[in-house]
Amino acid sequence: MLLKKLYHWILLLVTIGTACTKKPSFKQHPEDQPSYLQAVSYRDVRIIDDFWSLKIHRSRVNGLPSVFAEAESSLANFAIAAGIRQGQHNQMMASDSDVYKIIQGVAHALHHESDEELEAFTDQLIDTISAAQLPDGYLFTPHIAGDRTKRWTDIDRDHELYCAGHLFEAAVAYYQVTGKRKLLDVAIRFADHIDSIFGPGKRQEVPGHQEIELALHALYQTTGDEKYFRLATFFLDERGNPARIDTVPPKVDPYADTPLRWRHPFYQQDHLPLDRQYHARGHDVRAVYMYSAMADMEMETQSGRYIPALDSLWSDIVTKKMYVTAGIGTHEFRDEGFGSPYKLPNSSAYSETCSGIGFTLWSNRMGLLLGQSKYADLVEYLLYNAAISSVSMDGDRFFYRNLLASDGDYQRRPWFNPACCPSNMVRFLPAIGSLIYAKDEQGIYVNQFIGNEASLLVKEEPVWLRMESDFPWEGNVSLFVNPKETAFFELRIRIPGWSRGNFLPGSDLYVYADTLALDRVYPSIALNGAPFKDAILTNGYLLIQRTWQPGDRVTLSFPMKARAVIGHPEIEDTNGKVALVRGPLVYCMEEVDNPDYFRDKESHRIHYKTLESAFESDLLGGVVALTTRASNAKNEYLDLTYVPYHRWANRASGKMQVWARSE
Repeated sequence: MLLKKLYHWILLLVTIGTACTKKPSFKQHPEDQPSYLQAVSYRDVRIIDDFWSLKIHRSRVNGLPSVFAEAESSLANFAIAAGIRQGQHNQMMASDSDVYKIIQGVAHALHHESDEELEAFTDQLIDTISAAQLPDGYLFTPHIAGDRTKRWTDIDRDHELYCAGHLFEAAVAYYQVTGKRKLLDVAIRFADHIDSIFGPGKRQEVPGHQEIELALHALYQTTGDEKYFRLATFFLDERGNPARIDTVPPKVDPYADTPLRWRHPFYQQDHLPLDRQYHARGHDVRAVYMYSAMADMEMETQSGRYIPALDSLWSDIVTKKMYVTAGIGTHEFRDEGFGSPYKLPNSSAYSETCSGIGFTLWSNRMGLLLGQSKYADLVEYLLYNAAISSVSMDGDRFFYRNLLASDGDYQRRPWFNPACCPSNMVRFLPAIGSLIYAKDEQGIYVNQFIGNEASLLVKEEPVWLRMESDFPWEGNVSLFVNPKETAFFELRIRIPGWSRGNFLPGSDLYVYADTLALDRVYPSIALNGAPFKDAILTNGYLLIQRTWQPGDRVTLSFPMKARAVIGHPEIEDTNGKVALVRGPLVYCMEEVDNPDYFRDKESHRIHYKTLESAFESDLLGGVVALTTRASNAKNEYLDLTYVPYHRWANRASGKMQVWARSE
């Protein structure tokens, strides 16, 4: 009850706190309406960051070989479909997609480090995939190696279009990185076949699992063929068409005694036209893939049609349906999807790895559409928490679900059935360079503080950037700006919400539990070694307008203070509890560090005002750990150790929790 009252008081004070600040560190610039921003591809960025480069390297040397080995049966299905090998298809309907995602992961990895053996193996695999394709372009091994009369007979469940989408993404990436177009030609033939089947005046159906929509957009951008853009638009605009939904014959539900639809249309976001969907419902991976495609289409057309829905959907999730780790999805309705508002159980969280990845990619697109820092703030929380908690430190073991509390029987595994999460992670990690920068006609946006070197064209002139970053352990950043020639342009650097007293701008789902939330602890900023004065803040970005010289350097230091967070009073599982955070990191307790606490955790209360932090070089590969105290009814005290949430389950099996009962 005390924390509930505290929550409301803090929220009220934060709301009025800005007006009470006597000496703001920034001048608040009238928030402009930026033009649509242009993405900067990972292919223009080389990661040199100590934290991320190690993860990317281990994903290549450990993760990719592991998932290739685990996917042996799925690889064999292409050989069977091609007639090269005898046998029967023995995997799930979506198994082709895992192979395609791994190939995309290879392409992304090859951008960072050449690997002739890996590339040669992938080229041979692509040869087999090409041989499996039918003359009319159709490519789906379950039906090619099985009963070909089942082609396109169950769009809801067979995952033909879902797998096609992952093929298109893999083909585009492999072509862009290696220059080899054999897989791209396979993708084009399949896309042309699909275009001959679906569309206005043809079959007016939509896939049961979204993915092809955003992939068709990528294929359109690569080939310039507008029919792929039109087909992507069709699959989006046909969703929620009442004339079609009301005439689709029901299917037999294996869990029911009477014929029913496979799922209610909202399970696959087919219940309303997309520009009328304002609340996130149904399967969350399907949803965020579709929302990403909507953002792509909006970026292409700049019509504004989807923006009200996208803005409402994002806000609905962030303010009512998101875990403190930024994970999404519960199992409330047996659907790996969004639950009821504020229904966020910790020990039974779904928070699927694929949804965390998809939420990251969609939020980044929202930032490109609207130019507001809150989207990049969420991308940062996802990157360092929900999006990478799946993968082990060695890069070859994964979570499917990302729990926020465990009784000790939950560990990472090398593979799952379905295997969507491991194959998704190996393609996601080496492509994070796409999340760092954006640009518009005026200049450059800096969204993430990941050490890198990048080459950009700004106002048609080349600019070379180098960023050095101590994130996520410390908040020191140096950005070297090197235009080829002296040039005037804008540089906008995101000022993280956690450094401005907000846990996550745009959401009141979680707030800091101490009054320091009122302190506007802005970073120190210097330009070429001299303090930067008269800083302007607009849309959450520090705006610097100047004529840049080769060798210019902007340095920032974001104070990182360990803080306690409390949840919205409507979240039952967080009532009377706190979670600990520091900078962009959410922390957790593991039994291996705190055995006495977990033997009697219900009687202990956390004293979060005693929080301290220190870098521990011999703990989990080197992390900043948090320490605090807890006491029981007998006034017996324990010293507690918290570690970053994304590093849990890398040691001995044991219990874990993010939220703990507080004083």
